[in-house]
Amino acid sequence: MNSKFLIFLCLFIMQGCDDDSSEKELQSTINLIKTNKSTWLASGVDSYTFTYFSSMSDCPLANPFPPVEITVVNGSILSIYVPEFDQFQDVEKTHHLTISQMFENMLENAGDIKGVPSFDDNFGYPKSYNTDLSDAECDGNSVVISSFI
Repeated sequence: MNSKFLIFLCLFIMQGCDDDSSEKELQSTINLIKTNKSTWLASGVDSYTFTYFSSMSDCPLANPFPPVEITVVNGSILSIYVPEFDQFQDVEKTHHLTISQMFENMLENAGDIKGVPSFDDNFGYPKSYNTDLSDAECDGNSVVISSFI
């Protein structure tokens, strides 16, 4: 009986260490996002264009929606253009975000971010990040931002 208790105690301690490591990783991710958000806000950029590409990172059979070019003027999305289809999307009917909104979304969902997000060295905007809600398939998302002007 004593050996069962020791095994239980060891497993409990190991689980606690893993939770501590996960908490440190989460806090590190939050700090990284906040640091780059501060860089972004300090830049004062409120009008810009970027290419946004998102795909389901854990759903091998899903066809990703093509990249879109998002134009932001005075902090609001002005247009969303899909070059592959040569057409604009209705801004009011999409889920796309400005860079500032993207930072808020990342902070609100930091626990779902997997790996280390990548940020632009000069302006601090997110260049890429991955999320995954669970071990289930088709609930992960990979985001890439490029062609920032």
